[in-house]
Amino acid sequence: MIKSSHPEFEKLISGHSVPAGAELVEFLDALGVAYSKIGAFLTIDSSLVLLDERAICAEMRQLVSASQMDLLDIEIHRVTTSTNDVVVQRLSSGHSTSILCAAEMQTAGKGRRGRSWVSPFGRNIYLTYGCVVQRRASELSGLSLVIGMTVVDVLRALGIEQVGLKWPNDILLEGGKLGGILVELSSSPNGVGVVVGLGLNLSLTLTDKDLIDQPCTVAGSDIGVSRNVLLGKLCGEILNVIRKFENTGFKVFCERWTSYNLHHGHRINVIRGEEISSGLDCGVDIEGNLLLLTDSGMEVYGSGEVSVRLAADR
Repeated sequence: MIKSSHPEFEKLISGHSVPAGAELVEFLDALGVAYSKIGAFLTIDSSLVLLDERAICAEMRQLVSASQMDLLDIEIHRVTTSTNDVVVQRLSSGHSTSILCAAEMQTAGKGRRGRSWVSPFGRNIYLTYGCVVQRRASELSGLSLVIGMTVVDVLRALGIEQVGLKWPNDILLEGGKLGGILVELSSSPNGVGVVVGLGLNLSLTLTDKDLIDQPCTVAGSDIGVSRNVLLGKLCGEILNVIRKFENTGFKVFCERWTSYNLHHGHRINVIRGEEISSGLDCGVDIEGNLLLLTDSGMEVYGSGEVSVRLAADR
């Protein structure tokens, strides 16, 4: 289902010329979509390829069972505040128990610990999958790591071999942040609502990068598939791994973490407010907590408490 759009815009992206009304021009300018004006009519570049539910579902059906697809509600927003916020609302209402929300643009994209996520129109991946699980909230602490490992598996299979993770939720490539994961828990009449948001940079302008407060990178043309195919692969694998996690918890994934963790064995700074602890990244425990070997011994940190940087960044 396409939402948060403009009816004349949908005609434009279907290849039609549309009268150049002030409301449509304002909508296109807000999105940053280039257009041409010929007389009293507008056209846009035919190379603009937007998210398409049929293409996404076709990819997902190769990965996900028919019964899971039947239960899945899908929303594609041209513009929304935050895909996580949309899914939290849907789960809390009790109207959905499995929902995928993807957007072309977010006006209030959310990162971890209250940070914003820069979300320009039509170039990157902004998706959130939400479902209801029958586990206690305290048993879900390692889920963001598992989602990160799953995303890396998809990207490596597509040829982005150097991609990896920084605990607890950053996807890194060539020293910059390629993407991030935000897991939130939502109240639901049917159990614990799990909300998994993923932002992945495929293309950023210099202006976009100036808005980001840390080194970032993009996958660009190195991913040899369309955004629709990539989004379908990511959603299918995320849906599957959440069901596995619901059955097993984090312990079956714990030993694999080292092969994804780009900071393993490196000296890092763990930052908690004004406090900084330095030590060696020694991986994670069976609950997904960070293990930091300091001069005073092993310290354990939960993901809600801290930020992590390589010691050279101090």
